[in-house]
Amino acid sequence: MDAVTLTAADVTAKPATPGRFAAYLYTQFFSAFNDNVHAMAIGLYLAKAAGKSEEDAGLWQSVIGAAFVIPFILLSPLAGSLADRYDKRTVLILAKWTEVIPMSVSFLSSFLPAPLQYYGLVAGIFLMEVRAAFFSPAKYGILAEISRPDRLVRANGVVQMLTMVAIVTGEAVGGFAFQGFDIRNTLLLCLGISIVGSLLCTRIPGGAAGNRTQRIQVNPLGGIWGTVREMRSDRMLVITVFTLSAFWMVSYIFKMNIPVFGRFALGISPGRTSLLWAFVSIGIGLGAGLAGVVKDADRSMGLVLPGIAGMAAASAAAAIWGTDFTSAGVVLAVLGVFGGLYLVPQTSIFQARSPSNRRGAYLAVQNFANYGFMLISAGLYAVIKHLKVPSPRVFLWVGVGLAVLALVQASLQPSLLFGQLRGLLGGSPLLKKKDGPP
Repeated sequence: MDAVTLTAADVTAKPATPGRFAAYLYTQFFSAFNDNVHAMAIGLYLAKAAGKSEEDAGLWQSVIGAAFVIPFILLSPLAGSLADRYDKRTVLILAKWTEVIPMSVSFLSSFLPAPLQYYGLVAGIFLMEVRAAFFSPAKYGILAEISRPDRLVRANGVVQMLTMVAIVTGEAVGGFAFQGFDIRNTLLLCLGISIVGSLLCTRIPGGAAGNRTQRIQVNPLGGIWGTVREMRSDRMLVITVFTLSAFWMVSYIFKMNIPVFGRFALGISPGRTSLLWAFVSIGIGLGAGLAGVVKDADRSMGLVLPGIAGMAAASAAAAIWGTDFTSAGVVLAVLGVFGGLYLVPQTSIFQARSPSNRRGAYLAVQNFANYGFMLISAGLYAVIKHLKVPSPRVFLWVGVGLAVLALVQASLQPSLLFGQLRGLLGGSPLLKKKDGPP
């Protein structure tokens, strides 16, 4: 790949009008919102109904975690190739319309006796993420096509911030709906939201024309390895795939631990437990908004190391000082702010350095790696709970993992250390292709 900066020539679609861009934002908002109402309610329900001890509750969270990520591992190459071959708007609309299927499965499963009910609810989560696997590459791939190049970081910041708002409200609604009603009525709410959200997606703006020569990738490994070989010419892309995936691995352990932490360590209600992760999401939204203030993708990379270091410190602080709902919520919100500062710059740099006609395939590689690492974390969390590690100490382990990731990233990208302030204040070399093959 010779050109690594995103220019107007890379994109054949025109920037979206404000109304059409708002329709894109609304669609991704309701998708994330409903996904989190659904997942939070089921996670809290299984922690209560199927988890008689902290170890049992942790095991079910691992099962949910695996069901959440496996569809992305199996379907990311196919989803990425479809996003490249066809108009991304069409892919988004079709993926959104299928949301009613997993919601129906979960709702109908709530009528079954245990343990069939538990497995049916897990199947609903699995099917919901099948839909999300097809939605994700088109969702992020179209953003570079409907935004001006000089506004890509800001557009990513808006999308990440709005996604976090959707996650916050979805988790809160899921927790309090489950607490105030029951799992069946909460899932009926999810089914209704899926129908309404599908009606709002038809105004999504059109992106660039699809590449009809793109071969459809069905083999989850064949397409991934072929794209990885292409990416090897740009060391920054390869490193970003690794660092973002490692981040999601340790962060996913953190997320699986929150329902167990809330019930057994803090002894709080399901509604307040859902607010703990909502605090993290609020922080990520704020951090994403702050990162979006930095106009250029290359300059924003100066936020990466402060972001990962702050997350490591906040995670360790949650283990030490998160002894009640208020203190845990404050620490988790701070952790989220640093998480937003870490994620947005790397997401933007990945989009900017990916070739426009292969962006869907490149994003599929990132998704495949992210969720592959998250599946590993689901297994690790099951082992951790089998070893009877208390939930507060799990946060300490996550902090150590994030600190290790910070050291590895600093060694792989020394320019983040030595050019950090210079990059934020002006003139970073990060978009110049100086690095050779890894």
